[in-house]
Amino acid sequence: MSWIKKNIPNLFTLGNLCLGVLAIQQILTKPENSEPIVHLYVFLAAFFDLLDGAVARALKVSSKLGVQLDSLADLITFGVLPTFIYASMYPIQGWGYLILLVPACSAIRLAVFNISEDQQTSFKGISTTAHGLFVSTLPIIVWQGESYFGKSLTETPIAWVIMAVFFSYLMVSPLRMISLKFKGFGFASNWEKYILLVSGLVLAMTLQYQAAPWIMIIYLLLSIITNFKRPENANK
Repeated sequence: MSWIKKNIPNLFTLGNLCLGVLAIQQILTKPENSEPIVHLYVFLAAFFDLLDGAVARALKVSSKLGVQLDSLADLITFGVLPTFIYASMYPIQGWGYLILLVPACSAIRLAVFNISEDQQTSFKGISTTAHGLFVSTLPIIVWQGESYFGKSLTETPIAWVIMAVFFSYLMVSPLRMISLKFKGFGFASNWEKYILLVSGLVLAMTLQYQAAPWIMIIYLLLSIITNFKRPENANK
């Protein structure tokens, strides 16, 4: 019975992994209107990624195996899968080879996180999960073809490579990024998280998939602002 209890969080982690593989399979086989299905798989995988840690803490069964398994699953779903999304929009040839920075930097990002002791309340570099969720919405925006952002990606394909390089850098950069992990719920110590959550919810309800670029912009701006407001920067 204790063995079952110990591995309940790992079931969510493996669910994350399997959903990532299913999403990759959708991209490779290209069934009609597969873009929303891929995003659904990624969204569910991100939910499982959130649950595995929460369940492990609730059951008090956190383990080194769970930590490593979580990173391996994240590398597939939020590192390799986004690479396939970029490659489906811009072929891996010429400048397209730069897209391979995505899985490489994702692996580095996850490895650094595993050995880091200062990412409990904020991330160092953008998380692979945030990047994966964002990228999975982009083909839908292009598919819908209604927004300026979607039309720009269609008319300027090299933008996919530029985004891949930009987010690859962000994943391994020292820039502190907002994490939605709360230690207490006071507004003074969590103002940026509340602004991100409320603005993200409002945008998602009004713009649906088209909200993704705006939510990412708000996320990056708030993260930059909080970097300047950190105590270690105040004395410089």
